[in-house]
Amino acid sequence: MSNLITLFLNSLFISAVTFGGGSQPLFEDIAVHRFHWINLTDFSALLAFGYATPGPAVFGTATFIGYRLAGLGGALVGSLGVFLIPWMLALVAARYLGFLSGNRHMRYFGQGVGLAAAGLLISTAWSIARQSSYGLGAILICACAGYAAYRKVNPLFILLAGLLIGLILK
Repeated sequence: MSNLITLFLNSLFISAVTFGGGSQPLFEDIAVHRFHWINLTDFSALLAFGYATPGPAVFGTATFIGYRLAGLGGALVGSLGVFLIPWMLALVAARYLGFLSGNRHMRYFGQGVGLAAAGLLISTAWSIARQSSYGLGAILICACAGYAAYRKVNPLFILLAGLLIGLILK
């Protein structure tokens, strides 16, 4: 039970302090390194699955970790924890959206938070890459995936191509 409370509180915290992405490094720190709820290989797979499915990856992350902890009940706790704060903020933002969209400070805030989230995602990618085997094949998969993402190829196709290339190389 204490793991579920810890997951709920950490999910609330993560959803309150991350905007536009960037939650993955925090989940990695909490679920993989601090509490050892899942290992880094599972975390890597969960991120790949999260980016291949519709919706924000943060919901899938919290749900998967909760499911690993306590089955369906844990999945519900993780999902609720990560969903509650953004839902409340969306209700408030909807009321003041007209005012906020014209405010230049809010535009600067959004730009700054977006850049910080990009830095956190790079940090997570580096953490995952460190546990992968290096070699020409890995570099090729990474470069091709980056280029395909830049060209706006569907992430599901990128992941499937990476899977096929990885299987062929191994």
